[in-house]
Amino acid sequence: MMIIKKSLLAVGMTALTLASVQVMAKVSPEEAERLKNDLTPVGAERAGNEDGTIPAWNPNFQIPAEYNGTGSYYPNPYKDDEVLFTITAENVDQYKDKLTPGTQAMFKSYPETFEMKVYPSRRDGRYSSLAEQEVFKNATRSELIEGGNGVTNAFVGFPFPIPKTGIEALWNQMIRAGSYASDGKYSQMVVYRNGSRLHGRQHTVRYSPFQDAENHTLESFGVNGDVNPRIYQLTQTLKPTREKGKGVLVHEFINPKLKPRAAWSYIPGVRRVRRAPTINYDSPQGLGNMQTTDAFLGFNGAPDKYNWELLGKKEIYIPYNNYDFENPELSYDDILGQGHANPEHMRYELHRVWVVRGVLKDDERHVYKTRELFIDEDSWQTVYADHYDNRDVLWRTTHINTINMYDLPGIGGRTELYYDLISRDYMAANLFNEEGGVPKMNHEVKQLSYFTPNNLRKLGMR
Repeated sequence: MMIIKKSLLAVGMTALTLASVQVMAKVSPEEAERLKNDLTPVGAERAGNEDGTIPAWNPNFQIPAEYNGTGSYYPNPYKDDEVLFTITAENVDQYKDKLTPGTQAMFKSYPETFEMKVYPSRRDGRYSSLAEQEVFKNATRSELIEGGNGVTNAFVGFPFPIPKTGIEALWNQMIRAGSYASDGKYSQMVVYRNGSRLHGRQHTVRYSPFQDAENHTLESFGVNGDVNPRIYQLTQTLKPTREKGKGVLVHEFINPKLKPRAAWSYIPGVRRVRRAPTINYDSPQGLGNMQTTDAFLGFNGAPDKYNWELLGKKEIYIPYNNYDFENPELSYDDILGQGHANPEHMRYELHRVWVVRGVLKDDERHVYKTRELFIDEDSWQTVYADHYDNRDVLWRTTHINTINMYDLPGIGGRTELYYDLISRDYMAANLFNEEGGVPKMNHEVKQLSYFTPNNLRKLGMR
């Protein structure tokens, strides 16, 4: 068994002082003006890096003419890009200062097959003007409450575009700007160490009044989000056959400590809807129960079990602009190999990321003692998450693909790859290649009556 001890990731980062980590003050109006000058509207550095390997942010990206609108696959605007170089187990030491511990572990676990094809870096994503306007307002109005376990006076997304602390950066990745509604089918696949597979398929409908600036305001949403859920989500299981008909309804609030996630489940065998109080923290979830509930999307839910530290920024190679990975001409067998995703269909680029570390509090329990998140500066999307067990051994690493989603609009997370470095199994979530399209955004939005326990039961009985 490979043992990988925790890394402090000190090399190459712009470390913040202890004093700055402890500051909880709001950003001043003068500092917020940086979002119109040297920073992008969501807080990234507009300029590229000194050696030119990371370009300046491009706010004038043009959507490819062949794009057919929401629900259709996203055409690759960089299909003519050529690979700059490939990182393999043989040359990985040359690039380790720009690789996360989890990525380095993948080379050690799969030296014969795992590799990273590095392409030119592109920074072409942009969010809606409504989102950018609200994020600018958030910079000076958003505040942490309940010891950092909730946010007040935030609307639409990214409450702290100029973060001072780890918990602020964490909330940026949990409360993201983007679409206020989505509706679509997607698959999950567990690939076991011996090559066998378990295929699941789900249909998920989501509505977020918190992000619906066209029909809501900060005041109508509720300042603390305790009156209205931030997200309504209803998911029905279509596959595997033995689980067909199962459903889960979730109401997510902006202050999960004060107002915990509310969840209900429908089980066809008993034809009843039941409250599901365990859909939080480290309760196992997902196909094959291969991941903890709070590990999806990098991190989600109440952050109160950990002390969160902002370690600074670092340049690393991350999965980015992964259009080809969800090409409908490729099957799930094509893109998912034994041990890991097929490197032939992955794309990596050099980008700046924020590094956030969560260390379990002395009086709390969780299967993960330490978690390190690597969050893309341009989207606040977690692209890597490393999880250490209570022996300080790296246990699991999450890799999340990203693309510029033209109907979001902006950079969004796509397929999530959850690698277990001990069992050598992995799960791929949010697969779209064989679904006939991708989820529709902001299209035929469901009424709030759709997201009720009574409707969950009706849908399950069909």
